[in-house]
Amino acid sequence: MFSSTRLTQLLSAIPRQFFQQSIETHQADRYVKRCTTWQLLVTLIRGHLTQASSLRSLATISENFGPHSYHLKADPIARSTMSDALNKRDYRPLQDLCGYLMSAVSRQQRKEIGAMVSLIDSTSITLRGPHFDGWTAATKTRITQGLKVHVGLDLAQLAPVYVNITPANVNDLSDAPEMPIQAGMTYVFDKGYCDYNWWHELQTKGAFFVTRLKKNANIKVLHEHSTVTEQSSVMTDEVVQFGKKHLTGKRLNDYREKSVRRVVVEREGHATPLVLVTNDFTRTAEEIASLYKDRWQIELFFKWIKQHLKLKRFYAYSENAVRLQIYSALISYLLLQIFHRRSGFTGSLFELTVRIVHVLFERPETPVLRERRRQEREKLKAAQGSLQL
Repeated sequence: MFSSTRLTQLLSAIPRQFFQQSIETHQADRYVKRCTTWQLLVTLIRGHLTQASSLRSLATISENFGPHSYHLKADPIARSTMSDALNKRDYRPLQDLCGYLMSAVSRQQRKEIGAMVSLIDSTSITLRGPHFDGWTAATKTRITQGLKVHVGLDLAQLAPVYVNITPANVNDLSDAPEMPIQAGMTYVFDKGYCDYNWWHELQTKGAFFVTRLKKNANIKVLHEHSTVTEQSSVMTDEVVQFGKKHLTGKRLNDYREKSVRRVVVEREGHATPLVLVTNDFTRTAEEIASLYKDRWQIELFFKWIKQHLKLKRFYAYSENAVRLQIYSALISYLLLQIFHRRSGFTGSLFELTVRIVHVLFERPETPVLRERRRQEREKLKAAQGSLQL
């Protein structure tokens, strides 16, 4: 009885028909004779999991495990062919696949019991040097040069539900309006997303937000929202209004004269407290403070994918190749998350990743195969000692 390898089981969450339709829509495999988009995706995922350090090592892994990839229709790829594919295969089918897998995470999120929370932030992918300067130097900033990955992370599953890759000079607030807003969702973000009109849009669409308030915010205290106990780290919990009529560029402040909530939290080891603002009047002040503390999880997510997937060194230097590698890394993470949930594995995602890497092409024994082998052993045992002529 045929048994699928661990890699095949991991890749089973990919909707092959949807992916093939996306390839045809973007004509990604037009005139391609070797190394299709599917073959390239499987090879890149394998490279992320095994931490292949270079294009040569990626090609070597592809050749060594070629016989195990027959049923995946992912034949071995030569180094030169892979280099050519990274520069020429359209990255948009991988972008579409990443979006499909994130929508599956979002559907699972809505099934979860409890409030839905999305953490918003971005991370920079540094691409600097003679190989990258040709297409990254024009969009570099004072801080970084390369690309920026904007992410919305589901707090319950610690999996992305929104991803957008932009040049490094695209401000977080320029990307935020592109993110779809879900009613009932609580969005948690830092001061980099300080725009009263965007906050007002979140509230208008039935969403909540928790963020830090800038020091120079013009506010008027209306009244106390809740009484603070001495044992709590919360210093004050008040209802306030923004008094500023115009924003930058003489834009009208849509949030002017509308009530929000200000929560001031004492920080251990810091001289200044943490000043939070939210439109959520239902949660307690301690819960609001805890939500903002959970924002650190998205920083850990960025650290995880950069350390445990291949996002520090790149196999090729064109923008298309870099985007292919970033999207394949995010797809690898989503596949691991889905496999982690379906398998019922109780350990951490890192522990699961380590185990899968060491048994990537192992074929686990199925119940049918186990029973067949047991019967064969019983027959062999019964026939021992007898001579049949």
